[in-house]
Amino acid sequence: MPRALGVAAPEPLILNQESASDHHSTSVVLLFLVGLIVLLVLLSLIFVFLKFIKPAQLKKLRKRKIGKKDAKDYLSGNLRTINYFSFQALKKATKNFSESNLLGKGGFGPVYLGKLEDGELVAVKKLALEKSQQGEVEFLSEVRMITSIQHKNLVQLLGCCSEGPQRLLVYEYLKNKSLDLIIYGKSDEYLKWNTRFQIILGVARGLQYLHEDSHIRIVHRDIKASNILLDDKFQPRIGDFGLARFFPEDQAYLSTTFAGTLGYTAPEYAIRGQLSEKADIYSFGVLVLEIISCRKNTNLNLPLEMQYLPEYAWKLYERSKLIDLVDPRMRNEGFVEKDVMQTIHVALLCLQAQANIRPPMSEIVAMLTWKVEMVKSPSKPTFLDRKNRWKNEKHSWETVSADFPSNLESESPSLTPPPNSRDFTISQSFSGTIENI
Repeated sequence: MPRALGVAAPEPLILNQESASDHHSTSVVLLFLVGLIVLLVLLSLIFVFLKFIKPAQLKKLRKRKIGKKDAKDYLSGNLRTINYFSFQALKKATKNFSESNLLGKGGFGPVYLGKLEDGELVAVKKLALEKSQQGEVEFLSEVRMITSIQHKNLVQLLGCCSEGPQRLLVYEYLKNKSLDLIIYGKSDEYLKWNTRFQIILGVARGLQYLHEDSHIRIVHRDIKASNILLDDKFQPRIGDFGLARFFPEDQAYLSTTFAGTLGYTAPEYAIRGQLSEKADIYSFGVLVLEIISCRKNTNLNLPLEMQYLPEYAWKLYERSKLIDLVDPRMRNEGFVEKDVMQTIHVALLCLQAQANIRPPMSEIVAMLTWKVEMVKSPSKPTFLDRKNRWKNEKHSWETVSADFPSNLESESPSLTPPPNSRDFTISQSFSGTIENI
C-alpha cells in the first residue's frame, strides 16, 4: 500500500503543469489579439482624423486656445502694457459696427468710430482675417512690439482684442482725420503755409525716430497722405504700421517682395525689391511735394508733363520756376518764399535715383529747420516711361531695371521679374485711423 501510494502521487502534479501551460498560452494569444484590435482601432481613428480635420485647422484651434487664455498675460512684461478689450465691449462702443460709425475702409479692414464707457472716443480697426493672415500669437507679438515705440508723431495704439476669430485694434481718435482729405480737395479746410510746414516737419521727425532713434530700426514702407493723421492742432501722426519691417542694424537693405502704394515707391524697391529706410525717404519727398502743391502725385487728367508730380517738379526746377508748383491759394497768403523753396529743394534731394545719396532723416530735419546750410544740389531723378515700357512685352526686364541704379552698401541680390498685379499690396485710402499696425 505505501509503495503504491508512492508511485501514484506524482500524476496529479503533471496534469496541473500541463493545464497551467495551456492557460498561459491562451492568455498570450488573447493579449496579442486584443493589442492588435486596439492598434487597428487607433490607426482607423488617425486616418479619419487626418482625412476630415486638416492640420491647418488643428493649428488654428490650438492658437486660438492659447490666445484666448493667455492674451492678457502675453501683453504684459517689460514693455508698455496696453488695454485688452473684449469683443462685446467694442461691439457696444461702435453700435454693433454700424455703418453710421464707419470712418473708412483700408487695405486690412474697416475702421469705426467708437465711444467707450468712460466717454473716450476711439478708432476701432476690425481686421479682415482673410487679408491680415495673422495667427493669435503672431498678432499679439506684433502688437506688443509696436507699442514699445513711442513718439509724439506716431499714432498711439490704445489696445487690442484677440477673441476667437476676432482681431481688432483700438487707436486714439484724431479730430482732423487724415491729411489726404485736405490736400486732395475732399475737404473745405485750407492749410496755411505754417501749418503745412508743421506737418512736414512733424512727419520728418517721426521718421527720424523710426529710422535712427528708436531702440529697433523700423522701415515704415507706406508713407503717404492717407496715413498721416492730424490732431485738433494739426500736429501730424504717422499711422499704418501694417507693412512696417523691423530692420537689422547690420544690413544695408533687405531683399523682399514689394508692398506699398504706387506713386510713392522708391525705384530700387519697386524694381529690384531692395528695401531700406531710403525707401521711406523717397516716399517722404513725394509727400512733401503733394503738401506744397495740394494735389495727388499722379493725376492723368492734367496735361502730360504735369501728370506725375515728381517729374513735373524736376522740370520746373530745371527751368527755375519752382514757384509754379506752389498751391495757387497759398501764393496770396504772403508766405516767405525762401522757406518754401528750401522745403521743395529738400524734397528733390529725397527723390534722387541713387538710394545712398538721399540724405538721412536727421539731416533732412536739420535742413528743414535751417540748422545746416543747404550745399547739395539734387541730381535728376530717374523716371520710368510707364505708358510704353510695361505694355511692351518684348522689352527685357534687365533693361528696365538698369534704369534704376542701385548703390546701396551691399552686394545686389539677383534680379527678379517685375511684380505682377498679385504682388502689389495697394492700400486703400480712408479717414480717421490707420490701416493696420
